[in-house]
Amino acid sequence: MGSLRDGAVAAVSDTALLVAIDHSGNSGNSAKPLLKELAQLVHAVGLRAAGSMVVRLRRPSPRLLVGSGKASEILTEAQRLQAHCIVFDDELSPSQQRNWERLSGLAVIDRHQVILDIFQRRAATREAALQVELAQLQYHLPRLTRAWTHLSRQHGGTRGTRGEGEKQLENDRRAVLRRITRVRHELQELGGQRSTMSRRRHEVPVPSGALVGYTNAGKSSLLRTLTGADVLVADKLFATLDPTTRRLELPGGLAVVLTDTVGFVRKLPHDLVNAFHSTLEEAIEADFLIHVLDAADPQMLQHYQTTRSVLEQIGAGGRPVILAFNKIDLLADRETLRFVHHRCAAEHVAASVEVSAHSGQGLAELVGAIEGILASSMPQARYRLPGNRHDLAALIHRTGTILRQEYQDDSFTVTARVPSRTRAILEPYLIEG
Repeated sequence: MGSLRDGAVAAVSDTALLVAIDHSGNSGNSAKPLLKELAQLVHAVGLRAAGSMVVRLRRPSPRLLVGSGKASEILTEAQRLQAHCIVFDDELSPSQQRNWERLSGLAVIDRHQVILDIFQRRAATREAALQVELAQLQYHLPRLTRAWTHLSRQHGGTRGTRGEGEKQLENDRRAVLRRITRVRHELQELGGQRSTMSRRRHEVPVPSGALVGYTNAGKSSLLRTLTGADVLVADKLFATLDPTTRRLELPGGLAVVLTDTVGFVRKLPHDLVNAFHSTLEEAIEADFLIHVLDAADPQMLQHYQTTRSVLEQIGAGGRPVILAFNKIDLLADRETLRFVHHRCAAEHVAASVEVSAHSGQGLAELVGAIEGILASSMPQARYRLPGNRHDLAALIHRTGTILRQEYQDDSFTVTARVPSRTRAILEPYLIEG
């Protein structure tokens, strides 16, 4: 294992036995896609999956998560494969992780720790690095006892006194808690800077959209293709941790700002969701969402449901949604696509389009869907503006659509559709009725 302080998965543990738990009680087929994704996750941290197992489980065991018989099977398979570590797809409690390491003599980690390690490797800014560090500190705090129990065993301790290991453990706990406090304080400061930048951006009342979706669905590629902007694009999990915002000029004359966000994943640790809450505010505050799906992925429906669940969790579930079925040029079977289309229609998705960020297929339809969702959110209204306020007319022209303009002696009347932020500015000039 790596240092408890940095939380990294040790590089020496180069081969792993992957273990997925099937809670459904069926033949185990439902867990096979989970193992495939877990193999991708461990590959991202430099581990090689030497083999995998699906363990059917009716109810978890508090000691090892699985029963003693299944635990014996896992150990036998790990020995046969000469694996250096065991990786569980389910989250292990601190005591379960300790029990497994004592039993096996191997490094034992869970999906939670693997995802934390990937996020640590992908963090490219100070804020992202701090967000990941906070999640790692919270994860490892209850696991610190593993590092120092050997001292108590070696040196012992008289009744009523604390052994050397216990003292060191208490010192470590205090150090971690102090570090958590400092990290939270710095994140609050950085969050204030982000809020200032967001407020300044909102002072120019341009509608905003956020690209959301499962990790590696192609959000960054789609943003780059739509806007022609220089955006990091990489075929790897969680390539984007920091939001990237770019401006898109629409054919009808409107402009919109689009923000790429961190990708979601099944069983995304709650502490990571909480740690990245300030980053995910871009999705919470957006006027609409573009939910990007990998149409060629057999697990597309599960990925859709995972993303919707996280959006509900962060308070963005009520935003208007455009579904963008990306990588449509790689699609071999349309049956899953038809099913997801039907499922989403029942959930009142504003629009759905089939696109390819690679070939450009369907991008015109996606832009049209963006214009449509903006039009539906911009009710027609009439405003009487003072004759010398041509800046307001320019604002309407820049952020909305002017339908009619009439001039009077000392004023002019504009009939237009404008976004909510522009409506707030123009409210004193609204003509009722």
